[in-house]
Amino acid sequence: MTIASTVSQYLNDHSVHYRVIPHDHSATSRESAHKTGLREDSVAKAIMLKDDHGMVMAIIPASSSLDMRAVHDETGRNHLEMMQEGEFGNIFTDCELGALPPLGPAYGITTLVDSSLNKWDTIYLESGDHESLVAIDGRDFEQLMSHCRHCDLSRDWF
Repeated sequence: MTIASTVSQYLNDHSVHYRVIPHDHSATSRESAHKTGLREDSVAKAIMLKDDHGMVMAIIPASSSLDMRAVHDETGRNHLEMMQEGEFGNIFTDCELGALPPLGPAYGITTLVDSSLNKWDTIYLESGDHESLVAIDGRDFEQLMSHCRHCDLSRDWF
């Protein structure tokens, strides 16, 4: 599999130039960063959450973990929980299981973006498979996420 069709269509529709960076198979965004020689905090990862009101995608650096208290404070939704991979396979039908592109708007999903991602000249995104990343200009990422909430959502692993 290569870049998900929804991702390529979304980027093309918004006139975003991108590069696909192939790498050996990886199971996590952190591992993708290591296999491509990139800083973990420049790779964006998606975490899917849900409650009775629906789904939310949180986008944070691969180097970090999600701060659920910050998510609850930001959304006012105190019952959001992380979804299991099997629960969102019918939404990301063009993606391999567990390889979520951090582009919630492309899939019609309410999205929160960690503010720390705004500092990068280039952002790297999971492409929808476990063997490639998509590199886009940081300004393009900001534009694609301009209608999303930007807030502090993450904690460093270390």
